[in-house]
Amino acid sequence: MVLTKDLRFMLGDSKRAITTMTVPFIISYLVVQINIFADISWCSGLGSDASSAISSIFPLYWIIAGMGTGINVGASTSISRRIGSGAKFKADSIATQTIVLAVLTGLVISPVLYFMTDPIIIWIGADSVDCLCRKYIDPVTMFGTVIVLNGSIIGILNSEGAINKSMTVLLTAAILNIILDPIFIYGLDMGLSGAGYATVISSAISTAVGLQWYLRNKMYINVSLSNFHFKVDEMEDILFVGTPRAVESTLINVLSLVQRIFIVSIAGTIGTVFYSVPWRYVAIAMVISQAIGSALIPVCSAALGGNNYTKAEIGYKYATKITVLYMTIFAIIVFMFAEVCVLPFSYSDTMIPYRSELAHALRIYALFFPFMGLLDVGSSILQSLRMAHISMILALIRGIILVGLLALPSYFIFQVTMGYIYWSLLAIEVFGGISVIGIAFIEIQSCKKRNMTSLQQSH
Repeated sequence: MVLTKDLRFMLGDSKRAITTMTVPFIISYLVVQINIFADISWCSGLGSDASSAISSIFPLYWIIAGMGTGINVGASTSISRRIGSGAKFKADSIATQTIVLAVLTGLVISPVLYFMTDPIIIWIGADSVDCLCRKYIDPVTMFGTVIVLNGSIIGILNSEGAINKSMTVLLTAAILNIILDPIFIYGLDMGLSGAGYATVISSAISTAVGLQWYLRNKMYINVSLSNFHFKVDEMEDILFVGTPRAVESTLINVLSLVQRIFIVSIAGTIGTVFYSVPWRYVAIAMVISQAIGSALIPVCSAALGGNNYTKAEIGYKYATKITVLYMTIFAIIVFMFAEVCVLPFSYSDTMIPYRSELAHALRIYALFFPFMGLLDVGSSILQSLRMAHISMILALIRGIILVGLLALPSYFIFQVTMGYIYWSLLAIEVFGGISVIGIAFIEIQSCKKRNMTSLQQSH
């Protein structure tokens, strides 16, 4: 079959491909973050209790989305490598296995999280807003399969360089959610439940948009569910990278729930607002690094599939340089205008008194933007090298160290403020960024040497 324009571009010059593919990713992820902004902002209008509830329980959403991201990365890496090596039939088969795997994963994880919600709310100490937590998260956990499948479809599109179509899927979900939020929350008087249902409905429609391209055979990759048979080796190939990525995301969000226990003990449920709301700007900053990382994975995976390690290494170094540059610029802007940045989350009467604390937290967060960028790109490099387990282990180490730092005050019986939480987070992210990017580049050289040795022995 003739290569599509998107695919020819992805297989061309690595710097140009990463730069051009990054732009649609940035647009997509930025709109997704604006969508989350809208969610939290609309919910903030319901008062500080609603803000506390959504800030406390939001990690459960990210656990479900993280499963889709894990399959997304596993599929993108695996399919891109097959495309790079010319094994199209194998790439088609892996894409089909990906969709089935996503559905099965969603059907398993959704009921588990639904029935675990109450114990989790009690565990993190958010039982004072338990009803509000459940109103938001119940629709998300009940229909989590749609969210997992959404991430998987995006991964298949990315694997063949169809970034504009991937962007369409993400934009469809985000724009629909932004439109439905005020209608459901206020127009239909559904409150936080409306925000949850808006998320699910918009995800379902956008998933259908992405899936129809494959079911109508409009793409380079062919997906056929009519003659589907389980292929254990292909499932394992997806999960080899996807499982560590999904586990990493789950660990981060479980540890985030653990962190909330300490935060609530220090400042009550409003402490989760101080901690989480400024993080929305961290998430926007990460749009840059995640977009570059997402472009890097298929481009460099395809290069590695064709044994072109030099091309892959050029892509890795270029991605790292532009990430640090843009993340530093954004950090400076946010630091300077922190008070303005927190206004969308503090416009209700009950939130106005907390503006100065939110701005203070945001300024400290801005200091680690460049290091978060290194962490994201370093993780993407390891995933493209099929070493996602290293990124997962490093994430676990960071999480354990942070929980340890948060537990120190109670162990040594000394009083702390939220400032201690913010600075602890800064220390961990600096350590994380430096360690992940350092190990990633060590592994690049190791893989390159092993490949050269293998080629010399084959001759």
